[in-house]
Amino acid sequence: MRKALLIAATMVFGAAAWAATPGEEVPFREGQPMPPAPPGLSWCLIQKPAVYENVTETVTVRPPATFQVPVPGEYATKQETIPCVPAYRVGRVIPAQFGQEAVPYTCQEEYVVLEVIPPQFADVPQVVEICPAYEQITIIPAQFRDVPKRLLVEPARKSFQQVACDDGNLCWTVYETPAKYRDVITKELVADAREQRTPVPAKTQQILIRKVVKPAQVKEVRVPAKQATYQRQVVTAAARVEWQTVPATTQTVPVLVETKAPSFTSQAIPEKKETITRRVLKSPATMVWRLQSNATTYPVR
Repeated sequence: MRKALLIAATMVFGAAAWAATPGEEVPFREGQPMPPAPPGLSWCLIQKPAVYENVTETVTVRPPATFQVPVPGEYATKQETIPCVPAYRVGRVIPAQFGQEAVPYTCQEEYVVLEVIPPQFADVPQVVEICPAYEQITIIPAQFRDVPKRLLVEPARKSFQQVACDDGNLCWTVYETPAKYRDVITKELVADAREQRTPVPAKTQQILIRKVVKPAQVKEVRVPAKQATYQRQVVTAAARVEWQTVPATTQTVPVLVETKAPSFTSQAIPEKKETITRRVLKSPATMVWRLQSNATTYPVR
């Protein structure tokens, strides 16, 4: 437990003091001055401790749950006939028969020879634009002027200052610090920056351009195709396969079969609760002004 010495602050108002008795309390509010005290008495700042109480409640330590319990399947043995060697087919290949025949073909396709007649040109004068018209942009900067201003550097404030009382004890008094200012010069805009556009005309020049007076021509000369024959081998009878089926061979063997599939069954576990007692805050610690006789000290709990 921390101990602290509370300072008794006395404010005497003479005939304006209100009637009060020692032990009276007034709530303490941050930023507000202490209330006036009658002669012979002073206000002491007291910290009242927080108040706790025990609360009993029931809590769930384990929620309800459901588990899946496996149930094994049931099996039995039965006789089953299975093939040892599956049925298959045996084939005998009969080769194809071939013969000769004469086949005509084109040894050189018909084609066209192109004869190019070159074009005829002439020089013609023409006026062309060597530089297009445009606008020349000139930026006029913004204009400013100096404006004096007073800025607040530090606002006025009030604070408690420790002084000695008439009876030799330490007291607190309100001390007021004035505000601080500073004079500065700022820039104020008189006229915004703007742009000035000046049109510049286009520039032209006369040049000679070579143009086609008579376009090029193409003359087609056709060359006829050439024919020839060759001997090739052709199929007179296609190859074939004769198939013979060989039956399958079987045998009887025991086989394990499933008569009932494995499954799962649900098993429920109820929830579990316990009663606990915990300490909760009933009212927090507060600061109050308590009226006491002068030069009396109290410990803070």
